[in-house]
Order: sequence, then C-alpha cells, then structure tokens
Amino acid sequence: MYVINVPGSNNTTKKGSKWHNKIYWNLGLFSAIFGLLTIYFIVVINREELPVHHSHNEDILIVVKEERPDDIPANSENNIRLLPKDTIINPDKNGDRRDIASIDGVVEFLNEPVIDDEALEKAIAEVEHKETYSDGENGAEDKKEDKKEHNVESVKGNLAELSKPWPPVVVPDDPHLYKLPGEDTNVSTSRAELDMRMNSIRDSMRLSWKRYKQCAWGDDKLHPDSCHGSTWFGLGLTIIDSLDTMFLMGMKEELLEAYNFVQDIDYKKGAKNVNIFEITIRVLGAFLTMFNFTKDQMYLNKAVELGDMLIDSGAFKTSSGVPLSDIDLSTGVSHRPTCPGCSKMSSLSEVTTIQLEFNELTRLTKDPKYKDSSDRAMSTVLQHVPEDHLPRIYVNVNSGVTSGTLTLGARGDSYYEYLLKQWIQTGEQRYQEEYLAAVQSIKDKLVFSSRRGLTYIAEILESKKISHKMDHLVCFLPGSLALGTLHGAPSWHLELAEQVIRTCVEMYRTKSGLAPEIIKFDSASKLFISRNDEFSLLRPETVESLFILWRLTKKPMYREWAWDIYSSIERSAKSDNGYSSMERINTDRPRRKGDLESFFLAETLKYLYLINGPDDVLPLKRYVFNTEAHPFPIRSADFGRTNENG
Repeated sequence: MYVINVPGSNNTTKKGSKWHNKIYWNLGLFSAIFGLLTIYFIVVINREELPVHHSHNEDILIVVKEERPDDIPANSENNIRLLPKDTIINPDKNGDRRDIASIDGVVEFLNEPVIDDEALEKAIAEVEHKETYSDGENGAEDKKEDKKEHNVESVKGNLAELSKPWPPVVVPDDPHLYKLPGEDTNVSTSRAELDMRMNSIRDSMRLSWKRYKQCAWGDDKLHPDSCHGSTWFGLGLTIIDSLDTMFLMGMKEELLEAYNFVQDIDYKKGAKNVNIFEITIRVLGAFLTMFNFTKDQMYLNKAVELGDMLIDSGAFKTSSGVPLSDIDLSTGVSHRPTCPGCSKMSSLSEVTTIQLEFNELTRLTKDPKYKDSSDRAMSTVLQHVPEDHLPRIYVNVNSGVTSGTLTLGARGDSYYEYLLKQWIQTGEQRYQEEYLAAVQSIKDKLVFSSRRGLTYIAEILESKKISHKMDHLVCFLPGSLALGTLHGAPSWHLELAEQVIRTCVEMYRTKSGLAPEIIKFDSASKLFISRNDEFSLLRPETVESLFILWRLTKKPMYREWAWDIYSSIERSAKSDNGYSSMERINTDRPRRKGDLESFFLAETLKYLYLINGPDDVLPLKRYVFNTEAHPFPIRSADFGRTNENG
C-alpha cells in the first residue's frame, strides 16, 4: 500500500544519529525517485490504470469502491466518496470499471481502486469538511453535513473531464481506413431468403403487438416485463403509431383491432401536457398515411379533428408564429412546458418538424390554414438563420432567433431532414436553397474523421468549443444526404452519406450488437462509449439510412448490415415478454430497461421490413417519409410548384 500525503502534513519521523539520518536520507531519496517513476508510469504510460483522481479542491481525492452489489443503486454513496489526500489505498488489486456520480448526476468511468477499510474510516474522520453525495433515479442530490461548502462546480468540472470508455468499442489496430464486416460482399440475397427475413420481422411485430394487447391496451407505452402500460398522450399511442406498419405487413386481424379502437378516440380525454411536435408526427402523420393507403374517411376525419385542435389551441398565435410547445388536450389550450427545469424556449427540431404533416392535411382538405400556420413558423426560423445556415437548437418564441448548441442530434436533427423533405414534397425553391447551403456548412464545420477512418458529425457548443460526440439520432443524416441526390443534390452528398453510415454501423459493434445512444471521440480520435450513454432504445435512424442507401445504390452490404442489426435485436433485446429497450449494452450481460418505445413498431421494424421487400413498394421517387416513418405521396403540383427532379 502507499500513502498520498498532503503538502504540509504532520507526518514526521524522529531524529536519530547522523548515521541513521544519512540512511534515512538515502532511503528517502531512493523512495522519492522510485515514487516519481511509478507515478510517471501510471499517469503517462498507462493513464487508464490511475487508481485515484484529484479534484480541483486540493484537500480531496475522489475514490470509488471496488464492486457494487446488484441491489445497490448506481451512483449511491456506497460507490463514491470524497477523501483527504493522505488516504491509504491498495494499488495491488485490480478494480473493475464502474460508474461514479458527480454532484449534478454526471456519470463517468474510472478503474476502481480497492479501499483499505480501516484506513478509509480513519481518513474519512479527518476530512475537514465532510460531504457525501447520493444520486437518486432522477439525478444527484447533495447532503451537506457542514456549513462550509467545497467548490461544487470545480469538483463537477473535474468529474466531467474523467470520462473514459467502458469498455471502448473494439476497432482494428490498423490506423488506416478499414472495412466493416460485409463491406466487400457482392452476393445478392435470394428472394426466398428475403421472404424468410420479412416473415421473421413480421413475427417480431406480432409478438410486440400481442404483448401490448395483453399488458397495455389503450395506453401509450408498453412495459413488457412488468406487464403494464403508461400514459403520455392518453390516446393509445402505440396503436396509432403502428397502423401503417401493420398495413404494410398484411396484419389484417391486428389492424382491425386497431381500427375499432381508433374510431372511438376522444381527444378531449387525452393528457394535459402533450408535445405538439410529437403528436403531429406520430398521430396526425399516422392518420394521414392510413387515409392515403385506404381512402377510409374515418382516418381523415380523425386527422382533421386533431389538426383543428392544434390550430385552434392558440399555439401558433405568437408574435413570431413560432408555436408554443405543448397542448392540454382536455381543454384544447396550448402552453409552454410546465415540467420543472424545462426550457421556456422552443426546440428547433420541434417547431420545424410539423410542416410535412400540415402540408399534407392542406393538400387533402384544400384548406390552407394548416399549411399557412406551419409555414409561418418555418419562415420565421429561416429569416433568422445565421450566416453559416446552421441554426442553434433553441428558438425564442417571440423573435425566432436561435441560440445554444449547434448539433444534428437531439433538438436539432429533423430541422435538416424537413428542409430536404419540404423541398421534395412541395418543390419550393427556398427549401432547396437552404438545405443545400446547410449541408455545405455541415461539411465545412462539423464533419470530422478519426484516425481509423470513421467519419462523424461533431457539435459546436454555445461556448464555440467543438464537442466530438455524435448521437445515434444523427444517423438519419446518411439517408437524407442520399435521398437528396435522388432529387437533384450534388453527387458528393452521396459520398458523404456512405462515409457517415459506416460510423453509424460501427456503433453497433458492441458486445450486444446494439448501438448506444451516443458515441464520443477522445483526443486521440478513439471512439468510446460513456457509461451514461450505454443504453439502446432500439432507435430507427441507422436502419432508415440503410434502407434509403440500399434503394439508391443496390449495394448488398447495406441490406446485410440491416439484417445484422435485426439479428442483434433478436439476440439481445428479445425475451418471452417481447422486446425491450436495453442498458449496459457493451457488457456480457446487457440488462432490459423494461419499456418499449412506439417508434420501434412504427419505424425500426418498418424499415427493416421494407429493406428486404420489393423496391416497388413505396418507391422513393413517389413517397416521402415523415420523421416517424409515416409515408406521404409526393404531389408537388398540388402545392402550385413543380419539383423538376422529383
């Protein structure tokens, strides 16, 4: 064991004879040199094995206990302590990578030292300002036992700097551009094999529907393991979102069950705090698609009823036309978010990702009020885009000016998607021009490449600092870039799409075969996953892009990569209870989160099904998918424009 001493500590030795002093001096010099070499080896040569980490407060070490029993909540005070610098710890035992919690719920990773319990108790008693931190389910909560406070922000900042991979996604040692599994394949899959795949994916849909019907009928979200449902919209969201997937898969019996439920929906019995963007893309989008598929007036009636409620709620009656974010369905009145800590600004992706749906409702009803309302919101944002054509993620409802982080991930993603798709849908030149300008700036400012040839899309923080992180949500981009070339965008868009999709597929090279919510690249351009991001909601963005790339290029690898993703879902996210979101996905024993998002049925399974089906089903020259994978026919002439490339 070794001791880390605080400068100016009271550790002393008794003076002896000169001979003893000389021996002590030589031994001390030798120990100091040896200690410096040891520290150099630990810190410089093998940084990831550093067993302790200093906070900015000079009197404190941040140390994590050895192994956490499964019944102890993550980030509790049982696995993080603030210790004085003379704490004795044992460096000879190998700790396992675990998580620690910062003051504000920031979770990072360390190689844990094993703490000598006796020395630990003694050291804790000597802490001048004792503090412990415990982290509940919704974030960290500090319990101060002394009036004097340590510099919380400094400690928090230090913890944020300690992010390390747990464990990193494995990449080849070759620093040059490498090939992913299946990238060289030129073998076409037989029709019989593709039919088998489609049947398997249909079985996945049936299993999900069966479990939902058994446990959560009429609720918005399924919790398959506990066999219950939860409310978000109060409308039976999973039923509505699944309609066109079941239609495409020929699930007639299940579709009839859904139809009987939908026709009795009463919006006024819905929830009080419903996000307008979410209900537009999921519910309005689904009803519009089902009307186009079936010509059943019931679906259009439901769409009109909802569209009128959203327009009449007052959401769009702001000075700028940028809509408020939420609506109380029980009263039909819109409002800003009411949740504690929620931003009073609107999100960029939310206010600019309702236009396809409102445009389609206008096209079907010939009533311009829907398109006019959503157009005004879009026009306000476009009037205030910065010079780089890359608006930030928060939109001031009164002015339309954007601020905050620049990202193609959460809160920013579908702005760019809908620039392209409004151009495709309506043929309006302003969307074409703005989309092309935005993509050029994305290429110039946000595209980076790792040493191993992975192209990724970074973020720019409000402080102007570049953040080398990429959400799985960003994996919509390869599909959008490729789709744009089908409608007249430059060919280099497709080249960039094929580079970025490789990174998206690489995200799935975890032990479970599932992709994390976020990946990051360190200063050495090494891809890693933070423990806080090591979960999968079974998102659709990568398979969506693979579907589009397959349709446009006919390269077999895209279809094979999609099948690999489906196979991983079957292996890692399926149980007798059906499918579930997963956590700890890069371990030998991933854990079920116990919930299932409706977009798994609406998007993920749909794109997996379509990529294995005939190309004449929903051809991309004739249909445009909304951001929830609900397809609309392309009828630009109906908007008084001509999409010459569509």
